[in-house]
Amino acid sequence: MALRVMRTALRRHRILRAKLAEFRCHARLARAEFEAERLARFRRHLAHAQRHSPYYAQVLREGRIDVAAATPADLPVLTKDILRDRFDDIVTDRRVTSAGVEAFLAGSDDPRELYLGQYRVLHTSGTSGPRAHLLFSEGDWVRGMAQMLRPAMRPPGSGALRPYRIGFYGSTRGHFGGVSMATPAGNDLVRFVVRAHLFEVDEPLAQTLAELDRFRPDFLVGYVAALRVLAEAQLEGRLALAPRAVHGGGEAMTAADAALLRRAFGGDVRNNYGCTEHLMMGLSTPDGGRMVVYDDDLVFEIRDDHCLVTNLYNETLPLFRYRIDDVVRRAPGDDPRFPYLALEAIIGRSEAPLTMRNDDGAPEALLPYSLIAVCVPDVIGFQARIDGDAALTLRVRVDPAAGAQRRATALAAMRGRVRGLLDGKRMRGVSLAVEEAATLLPDPRTGKLKLVVDARAPR
Repeated sequence: MALRVMRTALRRHRILRAKLAEFRCHARLARAEFEAERLARFRRHLAHAQRHSPYYAQVLREGRIDVAAATPADLPVLTKDILRDRFDDIVTDRRVTSAGVEAFLAGSDDPRELYLGQYRVLHTSGTSGPRAHLLFSEGDWVRGMAQMLRPAMRPPGSGALRPYRIGFYGSTRGHFGGVSMATPAGNDLVRFVVRAHLFEVDEPLAQTLAELDRFRPDFLVGYVAALRVLAEAQLEGRLALAPRAVHGGGEAMTAADAALLRRAFGGDVRNNYGCTEHLMMGLSTPDGGRMVVYDDDLVFEIRDDHCLVTNLYNETLPLFRYRIDDVVRRAPGDDPRFPYLALEAIIGRSEAPLTMRNDDGAPEALLPYSLIAVCVPDVIGFQARIDGDAALTLRVRVDPAAGAQRRATALAAMRGRVRGLLDGKRMRGVSLAVEEAATLLPDPRTGKLKLVVDARAPR
């Protein structure tokens, strides 16, 4: 057993060293050289997909695309619907099936557990439609996570003699991107360098604050909305942390968010840019003025209302020109210090916490990520509407093809799951109504579905 663990650790180490050497080489290139080298890797990656993915073999054959001369623009756009519908043909290991992954996820809420004993599984949230599955081999995962070891990504003081304490505040039960990236892959040599502790957003806030004070993280990371809750507690004197760095993720960090976090915690405050499909993609500059996208292994095509991203390191689930609905703007002017893509702004999902009164009459926040984790058969979308300090309505969109009994079962299951979340946060006095909705209205400003809508009168 010990020998196998050592071999696994050494294999990961070799993959990581090779990837970091690539990054060091790329950082010294001019942008034109950088793009030429990346195009060569794109063609090698496309050739791999042609050999092992029936979907891409068909795309290349029907499109009469010459792999040796191809560019990303030659390929069709891959949407989440196509990924979900054609998953079994896109994946490069014929043992992997969508049904098999769903069965695995139904029995596993530990992000360290591996499908077929070798694949990391992640899934999208599913709040506005059925969720999609993402798969990473051990090599894919190490190459994707190598982004976090770039010098700019390393938190200040991370080279101390004792293990560096990382505290992650978010949804920890399930195979989501955030918790998966925050969870070490296994009990190998990393435990001598990093000590990670996961803090569950579904636990009562007072309990979490006490646990954080005991752990005293050097590096605090979590969803932006979750970090705002901790910052407010720190400013109110209910928390006494002094982290060297605070990194948000999962949604846009506004200038007001960053100012709040700096006022509460001091230190280095940044926002990570990432997504479930492509893991870590970039990091904001210390002043928050730009988001630097480390696009060595990611090709971005920026559109007015979305982006197309081609992933060059995931050999298990090739994603060419995959659509993500982030609205971004390229920063004006190139930075001579690096060849990477710099963005002026990222306008992604930004959800408000569901804040009402707990059993003690104190404000308690049920964070939107707790709701995102709710997955019920036949439910294809939902929205939480706050009607008062102790009144919540859940508007649920059920698959129109489901019969009356299945629809009733789905609504009852949603009520049970959300009631359990409220009770777990000691919000037992909050009334919960559930209604079926034919449609869910998007935010008129962004055009995106808002998971939490506050219908209370302005205060």
